[in-house]
Amino acid sequence: MKNIYNILLLAGVLLFSACSDFLNREPLTAPNNVSFLSDQAQLENYINNLYTSLPAFAQFGMAMRGAESNSDNIILESYNARMNGELKAFDGSSTWTGGYAKLRNVNYFFRYYAVPPELETAAVLSLKGEAYFLRAYWHFSLLTSFGDIPIMDKFWDEQATIEGLQIPASNRTDVAKFILQDLQTASELLFDRSKGKGLRICKEAAQIFAMRVALYEGTWEKYHKGTDFYKGADNSNFFFEQVMAFGDEVFKSDLTLNTTQTDKTAKTAGDAFGHLFNTKNMSDIKEAVFWKKYDEATGVFHVLGSLLSGGQVNESSAGGLSQALVDNYLNADGTFIDPTLPKFKDFNETFKGRDSRLTEVVMNSGSKFKSNGKPLNVEPYPILVGEDYSEADSAIIKRISPPFLKGSGNGKNITGYHIRLGIDTTWVTGKSETAHVLIRYAEALLSYAEAAEELGKCTDAVLDKTLRLLRERAGVTYVKPSTIDPHFPDFGYPLTPNMQEIRRERRSEFALQDYRLDDLMRWRAHPIFKNKRGKGAYFGKESVLYRSFDPLAKDNETTIDKVLVDENNWMDPLKEFLPNGYQFDPGRDYLLPIPPEELMLNKTLKQNPGKW
Repeated sequence: MKNIYNILLLAGVLLFSACSDFLNREPLTAPNNVSFLSDQAQLENYINNLYTSLPAFAQFGMAMRGAESNSDNIILESYNARMNGELKAFDGSSTWTGGYAKLRNVNYFFRYYAVPPELETAAVLSLKGEAYFLRAYWHFSLLTSFGDIPIMDKFWDEQATIEGLQIPASNRTDVAKFILQDLQTASELLFDRSKGKGLRICKEAAQIFAMRVALYEGTWEKYHKGTDFYKGADNSNFFFEQVMAFGDEVFKSDLTLNTTQTDKTAKTAGDAFGHLFNTKNMSDIKEAVFWKKYDEATGVFHVLGSLLSGGQVNESSAGGLSQALVDNYLNADGTFIDPTLPKFKDFNETFKGRDSRLTEVVMNSGSKFKSNGKPLNVEPYPILVGEDYSEADSAIIKRISPPFLKGSGNGKNITGYHIRLGIDTTWVTGKSETAHVLIRYAEALLSYAEAAEELGKCTDAVLDKTLRLLRERAGVTYVKPSTIDPHFPDFGYPLTPNMQEIRRERRSEFALQDYRLDDLMRWRAHPIFKNKRGKGAYFGKESVLYRSFDPLAKDNETTIDKVLVDENNWMDPLKEFLPNGYQFDPGRDYLLPIPPEELMLNKTLKQNPGKW
């Protein structure tokens, strides 16, 4: 009897320390429940606090700019555990508990919302719309991580007992439909972007996010159909139709891409794209549908500019951008590149005549790099003749500034490719104020095009208002998709020319913005990275990149001569770490494991596929 009592006591303790530790926490403020959320000022104060949980640049970290080490865009020496099939049973715990804690705080708003109908002004209703958006946002985060989940459509504190929390998971189709309904409701209540200049959640943000949700679920159900990750009815066409329906509404707005025509400060196509990531104020950039402002004077800042100019791609270890990402970008004339051509062994030639987004995303010769103003410059080091260098040679030496292949720690580069995207053009050495865009109009264009192609509706007219606009903004001649690129990644199933170019465009347009993992997961894309390792730039001893280092430096034997390369002299930084390539398990790793403590407390839940 005593043992039974102890077991029940332990279960009670776990209830309020594991599964539902969030139920014990006070909301973001500690209000009087009866009257706190009863007027506009109180609602706004509460919603503002909810904003703080949205993705943002961390004060002292890389945040989403370095997040794509969870994909094939960034290579780290401390490689991603999920990519290599090394997730453990508890690795989903923080995502699960954090997601439901945020939902709990949103549902507190709905539970204690007390504005009388006669005082529900447009401003009050828009704030209510923001809450619907945030509830949808955090449900989607949980959906992409875990699949089937319990829908938290109300405040659960009143049922905070073991019996009360036996809430079964809804199937992912129903979860996605619930999210879309919240976003539809949000879009009907919210002000449009013009009201808050993108600084608050707006109608268009809800519509574009709804397109993201519907596209994700539609492609998941199509490409995972028949696997352990989706055995239900195929509702993919329903969701693709939803993408287009929400998109048709977005197209009625006054949103536009940021181009050299709309951006008075953009002198080139590269500027027009780059300004979306290195600008402080996005109020007049309509493509920035929802963005966060930083202001050092109010204590809201980040140091991303310093980290990028110091060479970092991720705060956890040495890393670099992948050659595969570089190879994704087209030639400026709209043709495919052939990465096997000798010209691409030349670091500088790699960037010439290409899509302007490549040179905005990746540091290249001539790009201002460090805060002292010295640009990256890959140039052959002079060969010493006699005892001293000539004056001309000394001038060359002064301007050479290769990637940080030497050194140690987080600033060391292991592929030859540093991040340029979002580098602070004011060259502050500490606190930076460049804005963070959470939702862009460009996403609506690509979501629409992809859904249309999945439905067989991607006509020339659809491509003209989506793919063409993005390519031309980037300074790329638009060429109607008609052929298959023999060097495009093999997804394990055929792609149409349209779909190939839509997928290419997503990678080019959204590189280093934390989209890539979700794309790989929803497309069931493990064939493009499983049993493979990401590579870096060509580093043969005759290459301009190798020759840009001082041949007489005393540390060469322990630095550049130790750079790992493959049999063809392309940098192969994970050669010794992952001799067999990434060991992603397609029967397990497409979803995170539901935390064991949740399974113990909520007996209605079932673990995700795979051996956990």
